Amino acid sequence: MENRLILVEGMPGSGKSTISKKIKDYIESNGLDVVLYNEGDIHPADMAWNALLTKEEYNNIINENKEYENAINENSICEDGYVIVAYTKLGLPEDKKELMNRFEAHEVYDGRVTCDLFKELHLKRWKKFSEKMKEDKNKIVIFECAFLQNHVNELLAVHEKDLNYIKEYLKELIETVRALEPKIIYLNQLSVKETLNRVAKERVSDNKEVYPDWIDIIIEYFENSNYGKHNNINGFDGLVRYFEKRQEIELKIIENLSIDNLIVYNHNYDWKDISHNILNDIN
Repeated sequence: MENRLILVEGMPGSGKSTISKKIKDYIESNGLDVVLYNEGDIHPADMAWNALLTKEEYNNIINENKEYENAINENSICEDGYVIVAYTKLGLPEDKKELMNRFEAHEVYDGRVTCDLFKELHLKRWKKFSEKMKEDKNKIVIFECAFLQNHVNELLAVHEKDLNYIKEYLKELIETVRALEPKIIYLNQLSVKETLNRVAKERVSDNKEVYPDWIDIIIEYFENSNYGKHNNINGFDGLVRYFEKRQEIELKIIENLSIDNLIVYNHNYDWKDISHNILNDIN
């Protein structure tokens, strides 16, 4: 395969996880070496749902939580004098919410670092990932939502950057992996409202006293974001308007990038038919 990096993108509920897994299975069935990174995994390039700790901070957490030392070690990597921890993968019980909050406070998303530092950290990691891929020229990697979704949300909702800034940043980011012949597969939604309604019914909490439903968390997040406060993003209808805007921006970004792409209209949620079309295009 020419495309050694496949970027699966689209709004929540569009089927990114389902399609990413099907692509991975298909590539493996052809005897090729492929790795899939989902959101929240210990990631070689992105930093969403990953805590960035100094070694001292990391050691302090380990010393105070010896019973979770193995789990933390298994979901951590050392890089440039720091330790990156995929903390949502630790399987911590509900009574360890304070520890979860401690990890979350060390993320670089949600405005916890400046936009310039956010950009610097990711450009550096994506470039390092590309260089490391040169060591294994037969490996194919799939990123789910690590290119458009995570970065556009941060730049638009948190830092309120305009379209030109976002386009130029993502153009610079994709250049770091140009040697991997990246391909974007974008699951476009003709009805954002229908898609959000659908995913809201699927992602419900088992214990609403501890964790609200997904849709309530998402609404609250975007209502309280800088973009939400300044653009009257309120309730479900406001959320629909935000994701319509985000999808519009992402499609314009794809138009601006001179890389291989496939835009799939996923309005019927027919995973079999959609997968068939995507896999034929990859082939």
